[in-house]
Amino acid sequence: MRQSALFLLIAAGALGVLCSSCRCSESGQPAQNASSIGNGPANLPGPGLLPGASFETTATEHFVLFHEPDAGYVAGACRTLEYAYGHFYEVFSLAGFDLTRSEDRLVWLCFPQKSTFSEYALQVEGMDLSWLDGYYSTLTNRVAIVQTDQKARLRRKAAPEPPASDVPVAVAANRSPREGVLPMSAVGQRFDVTRLTHEVAHQLSFNSGIQKRGVAYPLWVSEGLATNFEFDTSVTAGLAHGNAARCQGLLEAYAEGNLVPLRQFVVQTTVPPDAQVGRRYYAQAWGFFQFVLTERPENLRTYLDRLAQTRPEHHDERALLAEFTEAFGAPEVLELSWNAFLASQAQQVSANRTRRQ
Repeated sequence: MRQSALFLLIAAGALGVLCSSCRCSESGQPAQNASSIGNGPANLPGPGLLPGASFETTATEHFVLFHEPDAGYVAGACRTLEYAYGHFYEVFSLAGFDLTRSEDRLVWLCFPQKSTFSEYALQVEGMDLSWLDGYYSTLTNRVAIVQTDQKARLRRKAAPEPPASDVPVAVAANRSPREGVLPMSAVGQRFDVTRLTHEVAHQLSFNSGIQKRGVAYPLWVSEGLATNFEFDTSVTAGLAHGNAARCQGLLEAYAEGNLVPLRQFVVQTTVPPDAQVGRRYYAQAWGFFQFVLTERPENLRTYLDRLAQTRPEHHDERALLAEFTEAFGAPEVLELSWNAFLASQAQQVSANRTRRQ
């Protein structure tokens, strides 16, 4: 079935207007204005061409964005994507990963209307994704999002669509699980840069050799990785700066005894439908991925290499547990170090709070 070959990593919210002070150009070098490739509107490359849809293209060194003409958010998006790209490669290189780089620019499709976004997803992915506002697909290697430029909308005097804040932040987590779909749990607020960097982390992971398209990964790998590369609105988060929202959720669950035991957690591939539980799973994925990346990088590299060599149909819970144990040892033994990591994190947060008082 076609859906079984499709692996989507999804954002529950729309991407908003980003920093407007940055600049990007076709060459990726700073320029006075963001430039477009070609003259006027451009059509989408390859599959996914929608009748009547027109886009302008703006390219940086590593990305190309298809967007509505004269969109005001593009320069900020370009700057943020390139910043995230550099941070991503720096972190994993320091952790000893042998990374590859895509020879082609990575594609982002920014649809100004939800209707064209949904039509695109149905045509290209073969799935009804109208309940989403954005996703990364390993089938096309593209990020597709709903992003309307507010000023352009007013200039066209178009009837405004419902604002993103009207959509429940946990909409994706509340949907029934679908084959090949991993919904993203919101952190509690609609941070535009956070969602952009979450999605680009997914895209970079599958284009750097860390993850392999066509392989089914447990939740803690895919979403743990992406949440560790979420930036805040000032582009000062990411792995080196922590993630206050995820950390708070993790330590609250730890203090309340609500974390999932590792033997169960490391084979989890779906998010529970309850929004609160879903957010807790994402917080635990954030913390556990940071733990293994910083304290067990060699084991993590071994584990990801083994996952990439197996067929997707062999990734049931039993196989996932065996692969994890071969790389990291028994989950119950690793859990001792994991709990020590959590206690250390809680102590650091408490000390920082005391110093601020």
